[in-house]
Amino acid sequence: MSAAARLAALPLAMRRSLALLLVALALLLLWITIVLPVRGLLASQQEWRTDTVRAIARDRGMIKTAPQLREITAAIDASPLRARVYDASATIAPADQLQNDLRTALLASGVEPTNFKVLPGAVTQGLRVHRIEFSSIMSVDQLHAFFLALERQPRYVRIERMRLDAPSVQRNDENPKVTMLIEARAYSVDAPVAPVAAVRVPRAY
Repeated sequence: MSAAARLAALPLAMRRSLALLLVALALLLLWITIVLPVRGLLASQQEWRTDTVRAIARDRGMIKTAPQLREITAAIDASPLRARVYDASATIAPADQLQNDLRTALLASGVEPTNFKVLPGAVTQGLRVHRIEFSSIMSVDQLHAFFLALERQPRYVRIERMRLDAPSVQRNDENPKVTMLIEARAYSVDAPVAPVAAVRVPRAY
């Protein structure tokens, strides 16, 4: 007996149930093989268009703000504050320049130069921080003279941290010398890097 004859011999209710099951399977197969891939393709296309539109808007915004950025850069370059930071493009490293300035200020205050320790630097708000630690023995008057000598220097040096150790035995008729551990900081601006070639952005359709 053929399959068609066997199906014809089944009760009417069972034939209807089999027909409905076949229709459901056909619809499921159609959903998996056609509808889902098409939905994924459309979603991917929409995401690409959204990303492209954002990239174009960002590039247009950069083009509009470029003149303002150039004006700000020119103002910063012409500002006298730029001369107060150390030159990173000089033949002498900024950390060595800072040590020389500290040594000069110590000599101006009547204190013998000491050994300097270079501490790890950092980058903050576009400036590179250079840190030097040193210890010295000086009086209060010499410390005051040291601060004045730093202020008279053309480049900015900041005393970030200072620890004083006074002798346990002191005389009433003189200012004792104290041992000081000082951390000094200075700043430099990195040399400008070469501009990166512009990247063309595809047009959104």
